[in-house]
Amino acid sequence: MTTPQVRDRLTESRGEALLWIDHDQAVIVEQGPGGRNCVLLNRAPRESEATFDARTVDAIVDRDRVVVSGPAYARYDFERAYVSITHRPDRLVDAKPNIAPARSAR
Repeated sequence: MTTPQVRDRLTESRGEALLWIDHDQAVIVEQGPGGRNCVLLNRAPRESEATFDARTVDAIVDRDRVVVSGPAYARYDFERAYVSITHRPDRLVDAKPNIAPARSAR
């Protein structure tokens, strides 16, 4: 009888993600085997910033490297949430933004 392999989401290799975040939305871009994947997360009207940050962390928790961009106030809040949840500050790369992505229609 063989034992099935169980992989921990935090240790499984999943590559790199680029994240642009502010307090209202997060844009996650990844390169996968099928091409580039882009995910847009919008903060719900009554959703707290902490809950939005935690939901964003959950979307990229298993990436080996996360390049974070966006306004400083949002980057810092997200990075604190990421480290609090994952205990992996070594996976974060901070990038100062030159331009913000276009806002989605609401």
